[in-house]
Amino acid sequence: MNRTITIEEILDMERFQRLHLINTIVGYKNLNLIGTIGHRKVTNLGLFNSFVHVGANPPHLGFMIRQLTVPRHTYHNIKANKYFTVNHIHEEILAKAHQSSANYPENISEFAATGLTEEYTDRHPAPYVKESRVKIGCEYAEEHHMKLNGMIFLVGKIVEIILPEDGIDESGHLKLPELGTLACTGLDTYFEGKQIERLPYARVK
Repeated sequence: MNRTITIEEILDMERFQRLHLINTIVGYKNLNLIGTIGHRKVTNLGLFNSFVHVGANPPHLGFMIRQLTVPRHTYHNIKANKYFTVNHIHEEILAKAHQSSANYPENISEFAATGLTEEYTDRHPAPYVKESRVKIGCEYAEEHHMKLNGMIFLVGKIVEIILPEDGIDESGHLKLPELGTLACTGLDTYFEGKQIERLPYARVK
């Protein structure tokens, strides 16, 4: 027997019950650490689960940032320096990645606080997570402010991708299960991926 939850019931829920419901209602989500550096050269890590691809030619990614009612270090660092990194999370670094979501002050680097390691390349000034197996370097492209609630959709252009030599198959698919890339629901629950099947491109017969 199914249960129907009306909008009135949702709005009447206790705050955290409503938060967990809406954060998990769409199912499994991606999970990434965003690496940035501020104008005072303090590095920052933020845990995000809202990435979507925004076209492949040229390649862009977008993600959501909450309202600027309090300092958002990731957002302010990207605006200041125009670059950020997107780093996959695997089980061996999960606890440290989760800890990076704590509310550290601006002068404290989450890299130092969690024990994760900064890594840089010649063409990208923002810090990668050395321990991550899939790393994406992005340059700020544009942003869109949501009128309904003040959230920001920020888009970055991919300028480089770093991953193991055998991390991608001949068709271009990342081997996510072999790489150990994790998924999540809500703000605190994590999952391993398992490929069930790969079906051919659907066409009208």
